[in-house]
Amino acid sequence: MGTPTLTPRRLIASVCVALASWAVACSDSTPAANSEQDASSLEVGELTGPQVAYVGQAACFSLEVTPSDASISTFWGDGTSDQLLCHTYTAPGHYLLSAEVSSAGQKQVRSRGLLVVTQPLALAPTHSSTIALDPEGSGLWVVNPDNDSVSLLDAGSLELIREFPVCDHPRTLAISGAFVAFTCQDSDEVWQLERLVPSDAKRTQLAPGSAPYGIVGDPRGRFFYVTTQSLGGVASIGVGAAGVTHSVQTLPDARGLGMLPDGRLFVTHWRSAAEGARVSLISAPAPGELGEVQSLLLPPELGLNSDTNNDGVPSFNNQIVLNPSGTQAWLPSLKANNQTGLFRSGKDLSFELTARAIVSVLEVPGSLDQLPRERAAGRYAFDDLDFASAAIFTRDGGLAFVAIQGSERVIALDAFTLDNAGSIRDVGKAPQGLALSPDGTRLFVHGFMSRSVRAYDISALGQGDPPLVAEGATVASEALTPEVLLGKQIFYAAVDRRMSKSSYLSCASCHLDGEGDNLVWDFTGRGEGLRNTIPLRGRAGVGSGALHWSANFDEIQDFEHDIRGPQQGTGFLADSLFHSGSVDTPLGDPKAGLSVELDALAAYVNSLSGWGSSPYRKTGDPAWEATRARGKQIFESAAAGCGSCHSGSTFSDSGFDPPKLPRLHDVGTLSAGSGSRLGSQLTGLDTPTLRGLWKSAPYLHDGSAATLRDVLITRNPNDRHGVTSTLSEQELDDLEAFLLTLDDFEP
Repeated sequence: MGTPTLTPRRLIASVCVALASWAVACSDSTPAANSEQDASSLEVGELTGPQVAYVGQAACFSLEVTPSDASISTFWGDGTSDQLLCHTYTAPGHYLLSAEVSSAGQKQVRSRGLLVVTQPLALAPTHSSTIALDPEGSGLWVVNPDNDSVSLLDAGSLELIREFPVCDHPRTLAISGAFVAFTCQDSDEVWQLERLVPSDAKRTQLAPGSAPYGIVGDPRGRFFYVTTQSLGGVASIGVGAAGVTHSVQTLPDARGLGMLPDGRLFVTHWRSAAEGARVSLISAPAPGELGEVQSLLLPPELGLNSDTNNDGVPSFNNQIVLNPSGTQAWLPSLKANNQTGLFRSGKDLSFELTARAIVSVLEVPGSLDQLPRERAAGRYAFDDLDFASAAIFTRDGGLAFVAIQGSERVIALDAFTLDNAGSIRDVGKAPQGLALSPDGTRLFVHGFMSRSVRAYDISALGQGDPPLVAEGATVASEALTPEVLLGKQIFYAAVDRRMSKSSYLSCASCHLDGEGDNLVWDFTGRGEGLRNTIPLRGRAGVGSGALHWSANFDEIQDFEHDIRGPQQGTGFLADSLFHSGSVDTPLGDPKAGLSVELDALAAYVNSLSGWGSSPYRKTGDPAWEATRARGKQIFESAAAGCGSCHSGSTFSDSGFDPPKLPRLHDVGTLSAGSGSRLGSQLTGLDTPTLRGLWKSAPYLHDGSAATLRDVLITRNPNDRHGVTSTLSEQELDDLEAFLLTLDDFEP
């Protein structure tokens, strides 16, 4: 930081609160009580010194004072004080320093802020995102997942330069060297375009059913890394090359990526299990290499239920972001309360206890041999806000910005105390990506459901709402119909008071991307029971029959009951319509046609017609083809009886017989926790489709079967759920091989 020149008039100054990479200078002049001397005889100049200091390095400050024999007491803001010109901090943080200058009964105070950080790494850590700024800072790249395109915007004006039609369902992108690369989840590809002169793409075709999601550039250059979500793995691909260099298996649902220049690669796993969320850590000792895999468990939080927090596990872990010094990794997500309910805990799962936005902070050790650990102070819970979808640090690491998806907001947090340092509202619908300009003064927010990027001037954050300086469209030609687009926007909109109270919940809280969270909820307070979340994708709304395990809804518009009930929204139907006839009764008079918004919501959910491709399918492998054929034969046999209920192209007999009598089956899995149906006894369960089984564990209505083998054997008392007790181990293997490949292809 340099050593100040000492003169009789130069004394140590103090420093006050700084926000991120800029400082808010403060000064105070306070005459002592009962002073008899004119304050003008004591002259104190302006503070000079650094705005940012580093842990372990001296920070020095100067201040001109007259008379030269004035006394000074310097309070460094970390509990220490002295009369020195320099101070060395041992911990990062925002510090308020005070220098009290006294002479002849007069006192003046000068204060200013200092941000102390661990020195940033020479090579900046990287992370996967839906938005990325060109290294020169002139172009901004964005993925458009449901428009099958990527867009390039001018970073200054946010004018759309060009939208590139690409592959099926692009999810995240990364920039390294001359190339921008992005994942194509539904076509199992990774594309690379030359970012300066986009031309023919370099395409890497991954294994069928890979479902790639996250992509990140190695800070050391030369390689991209990609998560293969359905395979539960990570692959490396050369920059500007086609084809996989190395790959490793991690854990199921590999999703977001973050990387340090020492070769540590962090992987999030999208959906959590009952025991908690997991983060994998992979070593990449040289660019492109993939070595040892380790796993870290983030267990459920308990004993926190209140109006400002709730119990539960981190869910929908899309992203992990490393701070500039590589000492912390932040995991923004949703805390899903799979711990509370009348059956499990005796406490009802009210709207403010169901789910909320959280950030889990991992302390990253300097040693490559040690696993990160969660910070001692615990996870940060956002009050009155839903899913935290993305995060980004300022260049010095003093602040972090967190996007809140359904609440359409960005929150700035002190990176050390996690105190709220500011907020930006109305940032666009369903924000899922954040980027910062090279000079740190502009924050770019990607609102994927408003098809927009908005830029905010954050240079004076904390001194009022950051002004919107530019806004641009990311899509030139919309692929969705107006009704489906509106329905999808509603699906994500927790901020809409009609959807939920206090911006906590939306349909996406349990069904992000139209999938399910694979958690078991205690809905006893809703008149149901323990319920395993059913994925929406592939079912085409009511295309597979009735809704829910108890078949208590027969149209998507019936979700008006959940919206008005557990979510405490005001609803999308006028009260006069809702309370007319039997509309206010599930399975009562139809709600279709009574609300534009509910009909649009139904149109979106009905559009979710594809399950995707199973990673277990090995078309062309004779041994696998024979195994699967044997499994199909067992499934269709009268002896096993599987097809008697799991019939037709949907593999389900779900539906109603006149007059709206559901086809329910008691397969021996009902228990004390199974609850009821529409206020009456639950006599059986609706038959779920078997398509998509490879990605929907745990199984059964209460999630009591961790694997398909458990469904067939452990949770199949007296062969009530198909006659399987007579099957050999080989026959069970064959049957599972068939069941795990029921996808969009013909069985």
